[in-house]
Amino acid sequence: MYLCGMAEEFNPFLLQGYTGGDTFCDRVSELAALKEAMANQRNVSLISLRRLGKTALIRHFFASQRLRIVQEALRQVGRPNGALLKEVAHAMRSLEFNLAFDPLTGLPEFGVSARPGMKQAMALDELFSYLERQRKPVVIALDEFQQVMEYPERNTEAMLREQVQRLRNVQFIFSGSDRRMMQAIFSSGRRPFFQATEPLHLGPIPAPVYVDFIQRHFKAARRRIDNAVVQEGLDWCRCHTYYVQYLFNRLYALGKREVNALDLARTRVSILQERAPEYMTLKRLLSPHQAALLTAIAREGAVAAPTAMEFVVRHRLSALSTVRQALGVLQEKELVHHAEDGYRVTDVFLGHWLAG
Repeated sequence: MYLCGMAEEFNPFLLQGYTGGDTFCDRVSELAALKEAMANQRNVSLISLRRLGKTALIRHFFASQRLRIVQEALRQVGRPNGALLKEVAHAMRSLEFNLAFDPLTGLPEFGVSARPGMKQAMALDELFSYLERQRKPVVIALDEFQQVMEYPERNTEAMLREQVQRLRNVQFIFSGSDRRMMQAIFSSGRRPFFQATEPLHLGPIPAPVYVDFIQRHFKAARRRIDNAVVQEGLDWCRCHTYYVQYLFNRLYALGKREVNALDLARTRVSILQERAPEYMTLKRLLSPHQAALLTAIAREGAVAAPTAMEFVVRHRLSALSTVRQALGVLQEKELVHHAEDGYRVTDVFLGHWLAG
């Protein structure tokens, strides 16, 4: 491993991590909804496509509570000392945990796992019992919660639901990106978590809000980018958070005093060329029928009915039964998702590459 210090100018279009409200775009109503739900003891299931900003929103929520939490913690228990740490260790003796401190908020962040050979139920019971005994509100965020369906233990959902149900001082944010699996967990009457949460769905950030956010950061650096160029970039990225951040990170990194339409066009081409090898590999891993359907959807942009005869004939696809089966596989692999305007390729850049 090689480490190298960098002294370059800070790029405000972040691709990972969280540095505070200045580089966090919008989500005002969603943040307010989270605060209100947590303050009134309602658990929330936070659902969206991947890379739409769920984790950043959760970190923004915790950062917004920082001052109150730190002041209350110090008032209740003082600064961490040996006795307190021994109490925590004893209360959670069935668990292994790592303690770190967020460099921005100063709040503790725990990584928790069951010790080898210890039963899950015992570990969870000790953890939640300790938190409940504190008699102060606690919020726990569980990211990619739909993965509990993939655990080898069949009773994981029921076991966790039993623990959540008995808690009074602990609220949960269940975050997940597989909408079908998350809805199955929380909307099926046969599942333990049926109607146990208040759903909060994240969609793309509105274009006008993103235009203001992008212009503010360019102007702060005494740079210019025309609104038409910004809007074209947003349209190309479908206002999908990660792809917008990536594109404008690249445009900002050009270091030019004025970014124009030609810069945007060149950057778009460069992005697709750089990702071509991985996209070609991905396409080779699909069956010919799956690859053909994925390409057809990419070329259309959005497809209301991929199994409609008109669409199948226009793109010279195989039999309807084969198309239907291929569509199911593409959805399962999260290469395609069902949006309001139809089926779309989930990876925005992949969609542009396939469309040629």
